[in-house]
Amino acid sequence: MKNFLNISPVLPANDLKAEIEFFERLGFKNVYDSLNYSDKLDYAVLHRDGQNVHLQFQFEKDMPAKDAAQQIKIWVNDLDALESEFREQGFDIKRRDNTPWGTNEFGFYSPAHNAIIFVQDLD
Repeated sequence: MKNFLNISPVLPANDLKAEIEFFERLGFKNVYDSLNYSDKLDYAVLHRDGQNVHLQFQFEKDMPAKDAAQQIKIWVNDLDALESEFREQGFDIKRRDNTPWGTNEFGFYSPAHNAIIFVQDLD
């Protein structure tokens, strides 16, 4: 029996509104945020295809350095279709095919400089 059901990353953002809008452009839906219980937007949960990404406000001084960005990898079934979807929206995509570890991948950075990497196994 599997014990782990899901892992949901919590990504930092110093402009939570911009980060939410970025993930909404990726097709995620804001399903819950701190405005549900407070007048301060400092936490949000976004959902797409059964997966969640959590966003948490961080002061600029507490954000990771731009060259030490947080990363998340999202495994997908059809990398090419997703790449087309995001290219149509004007995302600056960096692609890497036939990696030594057996994947095709592409990614880009969010407004908070979080690296979002989409991965498809070659098997």
